[in-house]
Amino acid sequence: WFGPRLRRIEAAASPPGPAKAAFWSSLAGYTSFVAHAGGPPLNVLLLPQRLDKSVYVGTTVMFFALANYVKLIPYTIIGQFEGVNLGTSLLLAPLAPVGFALGYVFNQRVDEVLFYRIAYGALFLTGLKLLWDGRAVLGL
Repeated sequence: WFGPRLRRIEAAASPPGPAKAAFWSSLAGYTSFVAHAGGPPLNVLLLPQRLDKSVYVGTTVMFFALANYVKLIPYTIIGQFEGVNLGTSLLLAPLAPVGFALGYVFNQRVDEVLFYRIAYGALFLTGLKLLWDGRAVLGL
């Protein structure tokens, strides 16, 4: 099931039009704010472009750095920067350099074809997980 589809995806690169880019990036920003789930919409926008893997990773990093910066004001207004949340952030902060280092090593060692196969597979699994969570919320 994945083989033929992935070969077609790997063969074609399609830059988005302005409307498509605005829609998917806005949806990514919104879902990032509401549920920290902005990755799937951003991947729908970026993956078909077949960017160099370093450009792809850098684009996602810059997008979410900006999105997280923009979220500071509304998160402050709704009280997300309180003791428990800040304590959790402080506890997890030492893991950020570890994640950065692992990402750097993997980005250097994984070839582009495998990188995109992993990205599409992860997007598929994330979609299944989100559908499963949505089903539970809707009581289905």
